[in-house]
Amino acid sequence: MGRKNTKNIKRDSSGSAAEAPWKIPFAFGLALGSFITYFALPYIPSMQRMVDIADDAVTSVKNEKLQELKFTFYDDLKTAEIEVSDSQVETNQIKKPSYFLQAGSFQSIDDAENQRIELLLLNLDSKIEVITNSSGERWHRILVGPLESKAKVATSRAKLSQNQIDSLLLERSM
Repeated sequence: MGRKNTKNIKRDSSGSAAEAPWKIPFAFGLALGSFITYFALPYIPSMQRMVDIADDAVTSVKNEKLQELKFTFYDDLKTAEIEVSDSQVETNQIKKPSYFLQAGSFQSIDDAENQRIELLLLNLDSKIEVITNSSGERWHRILVGPLESKAKVATSRAKLSQNQIDSLLLERSM
């Protein structure tokens, strides 16, 4: 049989050597803090001295008799006019497209309502749109949206996909 490797095993018979490493820095820090506090105490001003300084500041401000502040922006805002250039007006008129996800299309309103309720349970805002096709049949589309960005479309589409619901992306200008 081979010998056991005993090089890495610590032998501490008293148990105090394992506890000592934290005690020495603690005692040193305690002594240093006490020493600094004892010698710094005479240099810290008393509370009464600080109160006297604050009272002196208040009386000096009262003696200067500062002018009363007048706020004129109330009147300025009522009479202000803002010029808007034509280029700013044109950029505001450009409409961003809104995105919808079609999450189903049913001939029965009951089936459409059931699908819409499932989507609401998934925390997806949905609505039913009634469409009549060229042959006169009525279909009930379930639309998720409107969604403002492609990122929201992607997260909504992923949520639908996780729940085994196929979707179709629709882009409409609002």
